[in-house]
Amino acid sequence: MTTPIATVQLDPADHARRTVALPGGRREPLSIFAARIALPVILLVFIVVFSALRPDTFFTTANLTTTLALQAVLAILCLSLLLPLIVGELDLSVAANLGLSVVLVTGLTSQNGWPLPLAVVAALGVSALIGLVNGLLIARVGVNAFVVTIAMSALVTGAIGGYTQGNVFYENIPQGLVDLGRGDLLGIPKPVVYAAVIAIALWYVLSSTPLGRYLYAIGGSKDAAALSGVPVKRLTVLAFVGAGLLAGVAGVVQAGILGSGNPTVGPPFLLPAYAAVFLGATAIQPGVFNVWGTVIAVLTVQVGTTGLVQLGAPFWIQPIFEGAALLIAVIVSRWLKREE
Repeated sequence: MTTPIATVQLDPADHARRTVALPGGRREPLSIFAARIALPVILLVFIVVFSALRPDTFFTTANLTTTLALQAVLAILCLSLLLPLIVGELDLSVAANLGLSVVLVTGLTSQNGWPLPLAVVAALGVSALIGLVNGLLIARVGVNAFVVTIAMSALVTGAIGGYTQGNVFYENIPQGLVDLGRGDLLGIPKPVVYAAVIAIALWYVLSSTPLGRYLYAIGGSKDAAALSGVPVKRLTVLAFVGAGLLAGVAGVVQAGILGSGNPTVGPPFLLPAYAAVFLGATAIQPGVFNVWGTVIAVLTVQVGTTGLVQLGAPFWIQPIFEGAALLIAVIVSRWLKREE
């Protein structure tokens, strides 16, 4: 005997409100259930429509692997953003942090002669340190997160300019770094593998460990979490350190993909990352910043823009698409809060 996935019925307690019966005897409003599946459905519709309109270019293995590889770094950066957002804070420095990681790992190896493993550790360490400073200023000193992280972004951008002098590092890039960002494992692009491993690990931590529950509790109410014995300040600092570290990982992977260190590579990631994270909060677990909603949002935006470009849309369609996605995500999030 099989259990139906979901059935729509009138809630006996409120005949004016439709609910959905879920496995395990749970029920939720139909509007919330619709929001939960809307983004995956939109992604599927995009794939079907663009595949029908451009079967020779869109519905191909080459296009699939290219699309996934292009968005792997953005996905890692989005996952870094989840941590401060879950505890109710903003981090506007992650894109600049990514850029710093790119120029450090390429510059230390090509300009300063450092071995690649040491350069990678140094880049990740500096990125995590930036997150630590953000976290301490926000959680311990009490400075507003918007002010701290936008100031840190400016400081990091200045440091990148000072280190690179505006130059692109492209000579003497170690082959090991290029191999790190290019090629594939079992037919899957390496950046996609990295993003998938990080997503699975972060999903497990957030959904199945006390740490994840504490982080979500802090985001729900810092005062209530503190009264329950949760070390709010310490875990807030940890969230920012994690964000900085993952931004550094994204930078190292991006450096491997590019095979060079461009001082301007970081900032363009900020808007797409926030658009994807907020859009992802409307799916899978509506109203909650979550891993799989974020991953689906990254794919949806990329599939949409790729399909439109292949249909002949101009190059400027991508920022418009991303901005529209962010606006829609914020509007839907407010609506979901009222529904809940």
